[in-house]
Amino acid sequence: MKQLVILLLSTMLMQCQSSKKESMPETDFYISEHSITYKNQELPFGKPVTEWVKIFGKYNRVYQTSVYIWDDLGIYVSESDKNSTIDELHILFMNLDSPLGEMGKLEQAKGRETLESIRKRNDYSELYNDKDIIKEINNSLTTGSDAPQNFIYPFKIYTKSLNIEGAQVKEGMKVSDINKKRIAADLPVIKYYDADMNNKHEDGSVTTLSNGYFTTFNGFDNDEERSKADFYNIMYRQTEGEIEYIRIVNDKGQEYFKF
Repeated sequence: MKQLVILLLSTMLMQCQSSKKESMPETDFYISEHSITYKNQELPFGKPVTEWVKIFGKYNRVYQTSVYIWDDLGIYVSESDKNSTIDELHILFMNLDSPLGEMGKLEQAKGRETLESIRKRNDYSELYNDKDIIKEINNSLTTGSDAPQNFIYPFKIYTKSLNIEGAQVKEGMKVSDINKKRIAADLPVIKYYDADMNNKHEDGSVTTLSNGYFTTFNGFDNDEERSKADFYNIMYRQTEGEIEYIRIVNDKGQEYFKF
């Protein structure tokens, strides 16, 4: 009888613990260090963009000859520095229409600011009520040098959840949110990789607000390890305290970070 009671209590405890664990929503992307799939299809890293078109459909734009952008999906891929095969995938949670994008804060669009944002931050906002100035700014933002087609950011962001190693990641999450999900899934937390050269040692931080990458990767111990590397590096780009995009690099002996 005593054993039966213990067994029942143990069962109830396990059920209680499992009910607290969040279920992973269905996702199109599954991302890990050894497998990247989209709708159950392995993504063709190391192959030309024609193979990616078979999965995602025709891309909408080519940026600077080697970046292929799917504006409606909120993603882009880029070719290796060594040849015309694809070795990087970016999944964008922000673009030029996002609040930080309108403020000119995004990594690849610094200073590209909307008229409304300029007015809000400028002490001499009356200057930006001048008809000629308004026309000049609007022309630049729509058809000139600051037009969306001149930037790497897709016209739409990726709005669905991602499954990254068994933890949910989605638009609007901060590093702290992601780490809560990872802890709940018994995964190592992502930490700051100090590569912004701001003269602060922040390597390994889980709380810094510095712009840069968070990851579980700790670097290679030596050149031999680097030369044998063959895996997917998963990076979380933080901009102004928020996750701007997920960057995945198919590392086959190259440096972890390409600048």
